[in-house]
Amino acid sequence: MDRGEIDEREAISLMSACLVAGMDTTVNAISSAIWLLALNPDQWAALRADLSLAQNAFEETVRLESPVQNFFRGLTREVEFGGIRLRRGDRVMMLLGSANRDPRRWGEDADGFDITRDTTGHVGFGGGTHRCAGMFLARLEGAAILSSLARRVASIELAGEPVRRLNHTIRGLESLPIAVEPSRV
Repeated sequence: MDRGEIDEREAISLMSACLVAGMDTTVNAISSAIWLLALNPDQWAALRADLSLAQNAFEETVRLESPVQNFFRGLTREVEFGGIRLRRGDRVMMLLGSANRDPRRWGEDADGFDITRDTTGHVGFGGGTHRCAGMFLARLEGAAILSSLARRVASIELAGEPVRRLNHTIRGLESLPIAVEPSRV
């Protein structure tokens, strides 16, 4: 805005989008991580035994529970995809959540939660020019919270049935009742 490349209205819109988008997706990814770790006590034990897995635990969560499930893009040129000719201006829907569970890429256990999995190539943060601008901050926050919890909490268990927040684009939980046992160390 100061250089005159965008006006004040566009600057406010961009800043609002960054703040709002990052808050919902990061909060949803962190709550999903806690849920998945409660469902998979072996993975919780692995994280507690090796805190360096916190970053990958967050990445595996974003892969498996992709906070942004889909978005649309308009084609800037004609392309052929899967034997179908698409025209310039056509809109395509990217299904991030589906791509992140594709067994052709992630193997037979694509729906499993494994914090030691090589998560390279997941599209939970988008890709290319449309990659999430806040992904580095989200990764830092996610790893910090998970490693902090792993140092302080011996066990995480579900204390009721989680409730999903119903939204066609953003995947997250409305509520996540859990019980934790503090670490005695």
